[in-house]
Amino acid sequence: MSRQTGKGSHHQRRASAIERKATQHHDFVGDTDAERAEAEFRKHDRQQQEENREVVREMASELEAEAGVAPDGATGREVPFRMPRSIDEAKEIARELPDRLREKARDRLGKLPEPAQTALRAAESAAILLLVPVRIGLWLAREALSLPLTLLRNARHREA
Repeated sequence: MSRQTGKGSHHQRRASAIERKATQHHDFVGDTDAERAEAEFRKHDRQQQEENREVVREMASELEAEAGVAPDGATGREVPFRMPRSIDEAKEIARELPDRLREKARDRLGKLPEPAQTALRAAESAAILLLVPVRIGLWLAREALSLPLTLLRNARHREA
């Protein structure tokens, strides 16, 4: 990669910036007219840029309204949260999201017809019954492993 030339050191750039902003001494009073005109031009340019930014903001808010994006940034009913604009906001949304999704699931389950709700309850009960042997097996494995570990700890304790 080639080195950029002609930019000068940081100190030189800073000095030239200060020189550009500094009030210049003139031999005649008439010499300041050009500087005044340039300052006035810059002032109007900054004002125009600010007006342009405001117009862009207004257009963006109008487009969001037309697209169905809520004022809080939510993109619709399908996505119950808004897009984060900062890390802290993302953390807050991540904390609230599971509760919102559970609430949304409860609402949807409540809207199901009665036969479907009955079938879901039966499936839930069946899953619980099928997982009972797994839970018992895990408990037995834990108990089986805890006895040798306890014996090893006791042996180490006696040696020390």
